[in-house]
Amino acid sequence: NFLEVKSTKLPLLEPQCPTEQHRLRYHFTPKRNWINDPNGMVYYDGIYHLFYQYHPYSSDRGPMHWGHATSSDMLRWEEQDVALNPDEVGDCWSGSSVIDSTNTTGFQTDPNVHPLVAIYTSAGEAGQSQSIAYSNDKGATFTKYPGNPAIPNPDIQDFRDPKVSYIRGQWVMTLAVGNRIEFYGSPDLKTWTKLSEFGADPEEGSHCSSWECPDLFPLIVDVNGDGTSLVELWVLLVSIGCGGPTGGSGTQYFVGDFNGTTFTTLGTWDNKQWLDWGPDNYAAVSFSNEPNGRTILMGWMNNLKYGDNLPTVSWRGQMTIPRSLDLQVLDKDAKKYRLTSMPVAEVETLHSPTKILEIAQEFTLAVNETVVLTENSRLKTPGMELKIELEIDQNPQFSICAYNSLEEEVCFGYEDSKWFLDRSKSGNTNFHGGFAETLRAEADREVSSQNVTIRMFWDVSSVEVFVDDGLTVMTSLFYATEPLDMIRITHGSPVGSPASLKVNSVSIWGLICTFLEEDGTTESPTTVAPIETTQPGTGTSTGSSSTTESSGSKPSVLNAVFSLFLLSTSFVTQFYC
Repeated sequence: NFLEVKSTKLPLLEPQCPTEQHRLRYHFTPKRNWINDPNGMVYYDGIYHLFYQYHPYSSDRGPMHWGHATSSDMLRWEEQDVALNPDEVGDCWSGSSVIDSTNTTGFQTDPNVHPLVAIYTSAGEAGQSQSIAYSNDKGATFTKYPGNPAIPNPDIQDFRDPKVSYIRGQWVMTLAVGNRIEFYGSPDLKTWTKLSEFGADPEEGSHCSSWECPDLFPLIVDVNGDGTSLVELWVLLVSIGCGGPTGGSGTQYFVGDFNGTTFTTLGTWDNKQWLDWGPDNYAAVSFSNEPNGRTILMGWMNNLKYGDNLPTVSWRGQMTIPRSLDLQVLDKDAKKYRLTSMPVAEVETLHSPTKILEIAQEFTLAVNETVVLTENSRLKTPGMELKIELEIDQNPQFSICAYNSLEEEVCFGYEDSKWFLDRSKSGNTNFHGGFAETLRAEADREVSSQNVTIRMFWDVSSVEVFVDDGLTVMTSLFYATEPLDMIRITHGSPVGSPASLKVNSVSIWGLICTFLEEDGTTESPTTVAPIETTQPGTGTSTGSSSTTESSGSKPSVLNAVFSLFLLSTSFVTQFYC
């Protein structure tokens, strides 16, 4: 009943996975220094470009530049030279990029290369204004437009974050102005005319602070659910620095119509439309020019309440994994639509070729029972995807926790008809008061299906959870003292409850390190520790180990119903660290 895997010492074929404390392995982080909002994300000639707010001289916030990274799949990023530097007009704040495929700007110099145009906020002594820069070498270098600013500041303090798209024969800019959105139109990206505004009505969204980092895009929704009634609706994203789902910053959204000039909502905003219900997804915007017709979004995985104080050293700031957006109809007659987010299909290219763990046989948890899905020896990589398929009845209370031997844990679960994400015992929670105030996230479950699929993407210091086909998404940072290398599921319904919780399947994949330290080598261990096996629900173990129990719960460990596939140790060492 014990499994040992022997291996030999092998040099790495690639630089090793990061060893710096809290350094994420497959999310984008800069090698060093400060980043925040994603900017100017665009696809051009086979390459995805991620620009971002960047202070290249410190891991603290400072004068903003546009950092730049490129990728063929939105996952394996390569940092490039700084794209935009501050100038006499001001620092380079957030904005967007477009491909000027018909040369409306007149910037094109090579008939075979369309200009890539960045539209951004200049923040200087004259206030916040909108500027442009262009590239005729596919984003490698940029030239500032000599007529900057293209839109001078109209004596408004908060006037920023332009998101530009080509809509119905003109360039349309969606701009955050105070606590509302203004729309501008242009034939050439250089001269702009105000079209309309949205959000001045205090009933239209949360207004506890200035609006920021807007986005506007269409999505096709199947209104009847049978493919017979496809309707184009428009989604307006607005980030806000306070009043989010956990009390800090967050991104709200509105579903409606945009006629090329004016945005109107379909109905009354109901204070529940958040892009992400966790604490750590802000300033999220979409890629332009996406080649497959998808709307793909990335966000700054952080929160304004404590983002300046994260307990990292050489860098500060990170991005979410890319997510594909769609609309789901909850109530057609009430015009109740919800924005869904799911990991892009490309994420699966990070999977280990064989699952680290697979439980193919279903089992049921009794009330107040805990099942340990993994042991300390099984999860040598903190980068993994956990997919669990459940069947629930009578609103069971349950939690899925990743934890370590120090009893630090991060838990996702269901309680009182709400999804929750709890990082209150995750380790270092007191590095800043704002972090300590945002330890638990909750979201109402808005569908009643008994079948539930949960996908959880774990990294060294983050987790992203997608449930109910992306209807509820929660993103959270955490700073554990040691890796959270064990996972358990607990049925926490009260004794005597008629609620039931059945696990239909569990799969765990290791995820490749995409952030790699240079010139690294490592050695594989000579053995993998014994793996404990027990009969589900009996709590009878064939090996010995120490597990963390929930208060009042009965621990048990699944046994031969697990198909445990261990990767060759040399491969694990080289790529999954």
